[in-house]
Amino acid sequence: MASRAPSPLEALAAAVQELRPKGFRDLYLERVADTVWSLVGGAVVARHTLLREGAAVRFPGSLRSSDGATRIILAELLGVPGRRLPPLTFPPFPPAPPLEDLPAETLRAVQTVRWRWRWAALVNLRSATELFRPQLCELTFDDGFRILSTWPPPPTVGSHEPPLPKGPLPPSGRARVLLAPAAAAVLLHEGVGHLLEGDLLSTQHRPLVTLGAPLADAALTVVDDPTRCDLPGGFSADDEGIPARRRLLVAGGVVVGLLADTETASHLGVAAGSARRASVHSWPRPRISNLVLETWQTPETPLRHEADVEVESVRSGSLVAQSGHVRLAVRRAWRLRRGQRVQVLPPFLLTGSIVDALQRLRLAGPAAASGEPGWCGKGGEVVPVGAVTPWLVTEGLDVR
Repeated sequence: MASRAPSPLEALAAAVQELRPKGFRDLYLERVADTVWSLVGGAVVARHTLLREGAAVRFPGSLRSSDGATRIILAELLGVPGRRLPPLTFPPFPPAPPLEDLPAETLRAVQTVRWRWRWAALVNLRSATELFRPQLCELTFDDGFRILSTWPPPPTVGSHEPPLPKGPLPPSGRARVLLAPAAAAVLLHEGVGHLLEGDLLSTQHRPLVTLGAPLADAALTVVDDPTRCDLPGGFSADDEGIPARRRLLVAGGVVVGLLADTETASHLGVAAGSARRASVHSWPRPRISNLVLETWQTPETPLRHEADVEVESVRSGSLVAQSGHVRLAVRRAWRLRRGQRVQVLPPFLLTGSIVDALQRLRLAGPAAASGEPGWCGKGGEVVPVGAVTPWLVTEGLDVR
């Protein structure tokens, strides 16, 4: 029986492993297709598609990258003769999916729809690994707010309640705030995810959190789960080729795990597997994938009677890792009275100590999946992330 011919990726890996370029760590390959539809009243008025590919080679302390991935380009990046590399063929760019996959009410509610497909692979001196990522969908609404999900996105849920009067800002100062799952996801992303990224911890003289330290209320258990490919941050293997696995970060309110790449893993004494690249021109760094707050018993309906303000969505979040100061820019919220929504609130800020916010956090309603905060930026590098969080109440943030 004839043996199976090696795939193009396997043939490339065999050539690189035979040549063994001096100092070579790994070769990263990527193809990305982006299609954006612009809509008015649910009708498409423009469509743009961008196809791109690239490659990057890592050596100790340096990264060589290119926007192309031809045999000549790869030979230059690797520093080897081009004739020693096999002919290259990569998976073809797929056609964009039909917009009919989205409900008509969703199309009427948005300005743009963006679809992204990404193929990537990693070659090192031991193996060649294809890196699966889910197809993504980004919806942009009239006010510029964006929702990220896997493709196709879940139906947009509009409010069918009678319109409420618009009220003034809530009083400045400490408030009891009820966070809907999408808003709670942003708080946990900033306060758990970013705080536990290994590159921040390894460079801080006095990190805000450490392994074994209490971080939050004892009911809080948080997992970073890249195996959830129904969420935007999912992947089959990280961008250093390490197979994806669930990583327990917080158990019973105590820090029990960190997010690390191979460099920070050795420094911090933890397992690697959380390296992500924003593009072929970016070094792989420890990043969040999908934060999942594990719950066993949550109220069946949101506990609005325990809060003064309900926050449905947050436009952005930020954290100063050195001080632990968190800032949430609230997009949509209501004033509550005796458990009922009584006024729509204009945009405002929630700020304060992330430690105070987490230690004064409690479960307040059922969990839901979301793409929040969507695209996570750090140092100018952006990657997709997702979350599964319940409704939460906190009394540790101030209204500004």
